[in-house]
Amino acid sequence: MDPRDDWCRGRSVEEVQAEFFLGELPFPPRNGRWRYRSAGLRAAAGSVVLFQFGGRLIASAAYDHIEPYPEPDGEYGGAMHFDPESIRVFDPVGPELVRAVWPTFRRFGQAKHALDPAGWPEFARRLTGVRAPGDVAGRNG
Repeated sequence: MDPRDDWCRGRSVEEVQAEFFLGELPFPPRNGRWRYRSAGLRAAAGSVVLFQFGGRLIASAAYDHIEPYPEPDGEYGGAMHFDPESIRVFDPVGPELVRAVWPTFRRFGQAKHALDPAGWPEFARRLTGVRAPGDVAGRNG
């Protein structure tokens, strides 16, 4: 997530999870559409994308496709589309848990990381407080 975005500046992890991932991203008019400034993702449809905020992972969603804009829309160069029904938030995860599943992972930063998809089931089992749009209480804890 880009800390330059006005909507997340000064917000807590819990606010970003509740207001954006569970309250805005999955529903119209977004319907899973995330606008990017300069670079989207190069990933296969169905790939799980993990979102970081404040040096921790806080959400996931299944990637669908990229939509580069023919001309920039203000500061945005295009949009990435995610399956709205796949969006999940969870108790924030630090680098220690990521390294426990993917030992070559070093640290969080602005760079995008490609993690071996074979580790996803183990990582997902370790998540706690998992919530989806419309959930009242978390799952797995």
